[in-house]
Amino acid sequence: MPNIIFLLLAAPFYLISLLPLRIHYFISDSLLFIVGKVLGYRKSVVTVNISRSFPEFKYDLVESTVKSFYRHLAEIIAESMWMISASKKKLSKLVKIENPEVLRAIFSAKRSVIVVGGHIGNWELLTKMDKFDERLPLGYCGDQLKFIYKKQHSKFADRFVRWIRESNSGIELIESNSAARHILKNRDKTACYFLFADQAPLPGSKFVTKIFNQQTLMINGPEVISRSAGLPVVFLNMERVKRGAYRVRLTLITDDPSKEGEGFITERFAALLESSVNANPHNWLWSHKRWKRTVQENILKS
Repeated sequence: MPNIIFLLLAAPFYLISLLPLRIHYFISDSLLFIVGKVLGYRKSVVTVNISRSFPEFKYDLVESTVKSFYRHLAEIIAESMWMISASKKKLSKLVKIENPEVLRAIFSAKRSVIVVGGHIGNWELLTKMDKFDERLPLGYCGDQLKFIYKKQHSKFADRFVRWIRESNSGIELIESNSAARHILKNRDKTACYFLFADQAPLPGSKFVTKIFNQQTLMINGPEVISRSAGLPVVFLNMERVKRGAYRVRLTLITDDPSKEGEGFITERFAALLESSVNANPHNWLWSHKRWKRTVQENILKS
């Protein structure tokens, strides 16, 4: 797409992003009504996912969790729009990292690290991670922060997603198809790689664990890459404390993947993810068709 056309389409979004965050939240309240009530965006998927994951929930609790999820989703959209032009000072007030020393210690040893997380909290804000708190630096900053992402089918959509995530930040985006190759090729350079590994894996994936009361296929890319490159793995949990306030906590899964048994890293990630979602059931991306293929169907496609 020619640059001039993209700029004309992106300009209104940038101008809207300049509005105060409280205005974006006001808009999100209207968006909540449209997305959840009028359009019913994937409501059946959300309801079924929550019901199966929490069989102990009564009907009223399922419904209230569904409503809370849509409110959370609307706020994610509002915050993601706002962050396009938000200053470091404003971003630092929105997200606090409780224990940045986990990453800072690895950085001080001049090592790269894989940070594995899920679509919990507002994962889009993580692309501004080096701006969260000036008093507690992570060590890694700018283009040392590298986010693995799935390329969009539409060229315009892909460029727009990259623009939102790269704007007002020095981070680097790496397409998932080339992530392993990139990490192995640059293993001598200090970097912090973010991989979101809670989505449904590609057909043929065989790693299975039980989370959310269901046999669940897991992406084991972070484990495979960390073993190949000899990189420590850290789990990132992000939860909304209240509107306009997030808390991030880091947990070291392993400092040396070679010392762990096969499947340990993936199992540990799954357990930490499940624990995080259990603590805040509305805080996950329930609209994703996470269990769209059974274990048997997936293995048969291998």
